[in-house]
Amino acid sequence: MNNIDNNNRSILDLLNYDLTTFFQEDDYEEVDSQDTPGMFMIDYEKKLPKLELNVFDTVQFRVFFDKDNITGSNPVNVKLFAKGTEINRKKASYVVDQVFGIYGMDDYEKTVMDNEDHKTSIKGSLIRKWTIEKGISFISIYYEQNKMLELNILFFNNLIKHTGKYLNIKQ
Repeated sequence: MNNIDNNNRSILDLLNYDLTTFFQEDDYEEVDSQDTPGMFMIDYEKKLPKLELNVFDTVQFRVFFDKDNITGSNPVNVKLFAKGTEINRKKASYVVDQVFGIYGMDDYEKTVMDNEDHKTSIKGSLIRKWTIEKGISFISIYYEQNKMLELNILFFNNLIKHTGKYLNIKQ
C-alpha cells in the first residue's frame, strides 16, 4: 500500500468537474434516504456537464448525518457512474489505468487491468481498491463486463481537506 503520491496529485486531478461545487447549484436531486437509530443518510445525484474519464455521466453524493454528533464533519462518499453511456472493457481499463497512474499498485498489489481482471469481470464484478494515506480516504472501482462501471471515493470530505476547499452541504 504505497499509495502516497510523490507529485501531490489525487483522484480529483483526473476530473474536469470540481466535486466541491456539487451543492453550489440546485441542479441535483435527492434520490434516496435512510434513517437508522444513529445515522441519517441522504443520496443526492446530478448529471455531469460532460463525460468524466470517457465514461461517467452521473455523480452521486452520499452524505451521512451522525445523530449523536451534529457539530462534526459529515462523512461524504462520492460515486461516479454511467447511466446513459456505453460501458465496455476498454473504458474500464482506462479508468483503472488512470487511477493506477496516480496511486500506483492497488491494495491487492495489482497494476493496470489485465486478462485476469477481464475474466473476473465476466464471472461477476471486478473490484479494485486503493487506500489513501493510511485510510483517510479510499478509491474503489467496480466493473461488471458491459453492465456496470463505478468509481467510488469514500470519505471524500477527508480527501479535500488538503485542497483548502470544503463542501457546503445543504440540509
